[in-house]
Amino acid sequence: MRKKLSLGFFAVLFVMMTASLAFAAPRIIKIGHTATKDHPYQMYLETWAEKVENLTENRYKFEIYPSDLYGKPNQLIEGAQLGTSDMVLATGSLLTSYNPKIGVLSLPFIFKDSQEAHDILNGPVGKEFEEGLAKRNLIVIGWWENGMRHLFPPKPVNRIEDLKGLKLRVINSAEMIDTINAFGASAVPMGFNDVYSAWQLKTIDGCEGTTAHMLTQKYYELTKSAVLLWYMHVSNPLVVSKKLWDSIPEADQAIFLDEAKKMSAFSFDYQKKMDEDEIRQCEALGVVFTRPDRQPFVDAVKPVYEKYRPKYGDMIDKIQALTQAK
Repeated sequence: MRKKLSLGFFAVLFVMMTASLAFAAPRIIKIGHTATKDHPYQMYLETWAEKVENLTENRYKFEIYPSDLYGKPNQLIEGAQLGTSDMVLATGSLLTSYNPKIGVLSLPFIFKDSQEAHDILNGPVGKEFEEGLAKRNLIVIGWWENGMRHLFPPKPVNRIEDLKGLKLRVINSAEMIDTINAFGASAVPMGFNDVYSAWQLKTIDGCEGTTAHMLTQKYYELTKSAVLLWYMHVSNPLVVSKKLWDSIPEADQAIFLDEAKKMSAFSFDYQKKMDEDEIRQCEALGVVFTRPDRQPFVDAVKPVYEKYRPKYGDMIDKIQALTQAK
């Protein structure tokens, strides 16, 4: 009788535990990014999150915050390191404080196009960056695309001399500041979501960025001039707090990683298709694109490479060896 009661008790307990697990609330994970809700960042994150939620049988629910609503990227990166924030779709240049070698990605013309950037970041060089960041409690699970960058000045630019004296907003990156200054303009670092108002107040004359920014940030309301230069690629790593990452079972980690890699490939393919479409959309809004000879710009930044070679020399050599081997 005791044996039967004991077996019955454990059977009921097992059913209760199974039912409890089946109806357990999903774990909430917050992700922040700096772009607007209609920027591709949001679409990439929503698509990735939905895939992970489905494949993990809804053990996780992702809350995605655009426009710095979860916090500014630099704050979220610091929080991820400390374990006080969950995830952030970051700008690669903001990670140089945690792994200085990543600053090499902010050098002008280091990649000729986004395909080269994708191949390098998803290869041994990207893995080396990831290993360095992991030592600082920051786990990169994917490198996503943001497009090649151009210039949005207040007037047409047909040659490098036309940039002289213009105040252009840049990301707070020493390499980007030096690059814009080398072009003859004056670099003004500031937060992404402060650009529009600063432009209106004439604190800046224009900015640099991607063609997507011209549309999603409505820069076309402030200027009708854009310079297609493809001068820089700013990477966007999806960063997870190590504290959070270590609490996720390995099987689920594999799903996070696999879907992030798939989204990386998708984001680069998607942006390539979008580039020409975004240019056409801007032109329909009255934006006039100039396509100056890039060589004078390449020549102008040679001192930038000389300045940073002592810091990034080995990484510059590794990247150039890979790109020139193609």
